[in-house]
Amino acid sequence: MSFLTPLFLLGGLAIVAPIIFHLIRRTTKDETPFGSLMFLEPSPPRVSRRSRLENLPLLLLRAGVLIILAAAFARPFLREPAALDVAAAQGERVALLIDASASMRRSDLWPKAVAAAIAEVDARGPGDELAVIAFDASTRPILSFAEWSALDPDARRALARTRIGELRPSWSATKLGQALVDAAGVIEDVGDAEPAAARTTRRIVLISDVQQGCHLEALGDFEWPSDLELDVRPFVARGSNASMERLADTADDAQPESIRVRVSNDPDSDREAFRLAWDVDRPGEPVSMTVPPGESRVVRVPLPPAGAEHTALKLAGDSHSFDDTFYVATEPERPSSVLFAGPDEADDPEGLLYYLSRAYEGLPGRTVNVERRPPGTPLAIAADRPPALVVLTSELPAAEAPALAEYVNRGGTVLAVPGAGRSETLAAVAGVAPFDVADADVKGDSMLGEIDFGHPLFSAVSAPQFNDFTKIRFRKYRRLPADALGEARVVARFESGDPAVIEKRIGRGRLVVMTTGWRPTDGWLARSSKFIPLMAAMLDAPGDSSEPTGPLRVGDPIPLPEGATAVRKPDGPSIPISPGLAAFLGADAPGVYEIEAPGGPRRVAVNLDPSESRTAPLGVGALEQAGVRLVQSKKEAAAEPDPETKRQLQAAELEGRQKLWRPLILAALGVLVVETWLAGRLSRTRRVVTEAGAAAS
Repeated sequence: MSFLTPLFLLGGLAIVAPIIFHLIRRTTKDETPFGSLMFLEPSPPRVSRRSRLENLPLLLLRAGVLIILAAAFARPFLREPAALDVAAAQGERVALLIDASASMRRSDLWPKAVAAAIAEVDARGPGDELAVIAFDASTRPILSFAEWSALDPDARRALARTRIGELRPSWSATKLGQALVDAAGVIEDVGDAEPAAARTTRRIVLISDVQQGCHLEALGDFEWPSDLELDVRPFVARGSNASMERLADTADDAQPESIRVRVSNDPDSDREAFRLAWDVDRPGEPVSMTVPPGESRVVRVPLPPAGAEHTALKLAGDSHSFDDTFYVATEPERPSSVLFAGPDEADDPEGLLYYLSRAYEGLPGRTVNVERRPPGTPLAIAADRPPALVVLTSELPAAEAPALAEYVNRGGTVLAVPGAGRSETLAAVAGVAPFDVADADVKGDSMLGEIDFGHPLFSAVSAPQFNDFTKIRFRKYRRLPADALGEARVVARFESGDPAVIEKRIGRGRLVVMTTGWRPTDGWLARSSKFIPLMAAMLDAPGDSSEPTGPLRVGDPIPLPEGATAVRKPDGPSIPISPGLAAFLGADAPGVYEIEAPGGPRRVAVNLDPSESRTAPLGVGALEQAGVRLVQSKKEAAAEPDPETKRQLQAAELEGRQKLWRPLILAALGVLVVETWLAGRLSRTRRVVTEAGAAAS
């Protein structure tokens, strides 16, 4: 037995007082009535000091009352081992949320995060429920509540430690808001065993650097559960960080010899001198700059000398290197061949071949070889090295048409510029019956009145500053019979409504028909700035123009051209692509991805999300402002009672629950009743003895 206020036991010493008073009490001796003295003047009786105790039971009763009252005021209680049994205590439901985004690659953040996660696992009691969840741009479960509950305490901790140890930080952004919403959903999805009982304590333990670049948008429309608390364990990396981001050039100020880069410095940075240089054998002169803490600077970085294959621009000068590389995709030189089937000579400025050959000279990223096939000579299309384009300007021998149709069916492109007359070769390639082509009646000149700028042939000139075709006039063109090519798509029309450019997809290839040519006698197309982009687009394989619409970041799908067979990742492995797949979803690291496509390899640069470079601490106050209920503030944590105070509180809780002082008070009242009865009885006996003595006298 223990006492909540043991000092009250000193009140038991009060039993000494009545004993002492009893021993020192002065009392008269017994009186003996004597008749002959009744007429004498009374004198004070002689008293004597008592030296022995009398009425011992009565004294014991009164002493007992004092002892019981002292014990009652001392607030006794019994310790209850069963109530302190941890196994029997009600546990809590905890979702351990581990930040595995790219910013956790800084310094020693990740080892600290793993150690903190394992410590949290080891602190779980037998009655606790635990789920482990990792997150970056997406949320993925590591250990579920069901797995935790299905194992014994030692096995569940070992399994959690193993899976946490296998985690690695990714290169993705930090979508913290969505991760908190998902973790809250995981906790709420677990039902209580006894719905009528009090709900199990719910808590999310967040292990993260909580950097300013994390995304909290998902918390905006989420109503945080009132009984769910968030326990944040933030980590701070040593050293400052700087980041860089490529800025897009507008078409007017585009400078192909350099790129524009913005460098930003952390607000609490202790450095301000940085350098930018290409990671190549001949990087050229590095670009130095001074960026004060909390500010940013925009600089132009010259491209390496011609011929140097540059893919990575590196930033030097800060403490953390995880975001110091920016990747740029440089297309490899793609050799292509073009077969020109027609009577025009290469040096005839009045023919089609003259302008076509010059359009393909110095084409960026391509080396184009134009081969002429005069009428009467075989096309000689090699099956293992098919040309990128066949230009058909005259009729071919009937024996050549099937080979040309097969070329288109396998993915080739035929550009037909028919003349007036019977068209049999074009009809054979299109798979239709021969038809007649006639010259259109053009009065003066004609313009293109309708252009589909969403089509790959015209997408390169779709920007507002490029899509003006009003200065291109055509003196003559041809008219095909309606639906002569069957199911086909009109890409451009003259202002009269007649088709100017028609495309028909055949197998994996395409047939493009231009009802006008680019000779000077046809119009001004060859002398306009639109001619080269149009002829360059003819070299792309069908579906090969699915360029990414913007800068790609880790986790974004990479658009695939039609017929792509594999994607080689930056770290080496080549991933086969299933036929018909429109996008590659495995861009899980920054770098340059190479796509194997029918038109030749293509390179796509994937970079880190710029928000991940904003590594300054966000502060848990931002989470509270977003509606999240935090466990307690640091001030409240500092005011938490010490172990001795906790022990006193536990003792007070036990005493308050047992209330042993109540039966003690009842016992004291019972003893007082007995004492009163006994005292009355003894007093009455004395009077009877006194009266009996008086009667005898």
